[in-house]
Amino acid sequence: MIAKSIKLGSTFALLTCLAVRGSAEEVPETARGRAGEQTPARNDGAAPAQIDPNLVPRLEQLETARRKNRSQSLQDPKAWAAGRDQRALQHRREIAELWGNVVNGIDGQAKLRMHAERMSRFNRMLDLAEYSADQALVARLHKDITRELVRHAKSMQVTVAAWGPQ
Repeated sequence: MIAKSIKLGSTFALLTCLAVRGSAEEVPETARGRAGEQTPARNDGAAPAQIDPNLVPRLEQLETARRKNRSQSLQDPKAWAAGRDQRALQHRREIAELWGNVVNGIDGQAKLRMHAERMSRFNRMLDLAEYSADQALVARLHKDITRELVRHAKSMQVTVAAWGPQ
């Protein structure tokens, strides 16, 4: 009985290891493309040697302007809610202007979605830190936001390089 359970357990462990190995080696759908879909030529995925020196300050400027408009608009909740569509449209325009046709691709959308989720968390933490008047935390969050903007700029530049000229 013990030998049978050991044999069964080792078989289960072996199959689990093979399944995990197989899933790790599988080529993601975005790399192999979907059936009938045109995928642009990709580069080796290496990060660009340098990021555009004007890109991070531009991203910081857009984020600062967005936070300033938000803090002013929150004084009137009805106007804030009514202007949501207009703000979303403006934000989409800014993103399309900054990244070009990459925003229409699966890779670009995934990276933009990840950045949006991270920035929403940072902005919520920043709101709470400002409300509690914790200046040390506010300074730390500003550094973290800058770090996220640099990470996002590098990530998007890799995608832009993979998609080729706009």
